Amino acid sequence: MYKNKTNIEIVKSYLDGERLFPVFGYVPKKIKRKPGEEWIDTKGIKWKQERGYKKRVNDTADIIREALSQKCNICNSDIKWGTKVDQKFYNRTGFCEKCLIDYETKLRIVGIYPEYERYKLLSYELGYIKEVKEKIEEVIKFFTESSGDVEMICNSEGFIERWKNTNSEDILSGAKNDLKLALKRIAEITSVMEKEKKKFQKGALKFKLKSYV
Repeated sequence: MYKNKTNIEIVKSYLDGERLFPVFGYVPKKIKRKPGEEWIDTKGIKWKQERGYKKRVNDTADIIREALSQKCNICNSDIKWGTKVDQKFYNRTGFCEKCLIDYETKLRIVGIYPEYERYKLLSYELGYIKEVKEKIEEVIKFFTESSGDVEMICNSEGFIERWKNTNSEDILSGAKNDLKLALKRIAEITSVMEKEKKKFQKGALKFKLKSYV
């Protein structure tokens, strides 16, 4: 619902009462941060609060180290030397394209692919809902620690919009309700995932296949 919206569109949606699982990326200037706390601003830049000042975080070294350690879980080949499709599949499954196709073909042949597929789909949904939960918590933190006024936001066209005296109590209440929904869904997905995982692992063991879940 909020996946392709800009920050300003998301704030407007929240103020209009559209609250279910929002993605809220606006970081207000007034918020007080503790030393060691990290956050990402509206331009996607990562910052860390030090004592008396904020410092831009450079994750380049971490990204390089991560890229160097990206190897297919089956053939152990370096993903960085593969194709864009290899990288895409690795990010989602941990396998290169060839190994993923071969592995899923084997699962289809022995008849345990449906359990594997359900587990994977649920894991993707769980990851998304967890990200959404963090964004909702940011909304709650903002309206708990500030007056609730949104003073300045630069939209995608470069214009400045100002809102004051927003109804922070209603927004905070809505965000808390959304957080309850997110936590409930996380619990539901986790429970079903565990059942599907056990079914799949049992089937994989029967046919002497590694489960990779």
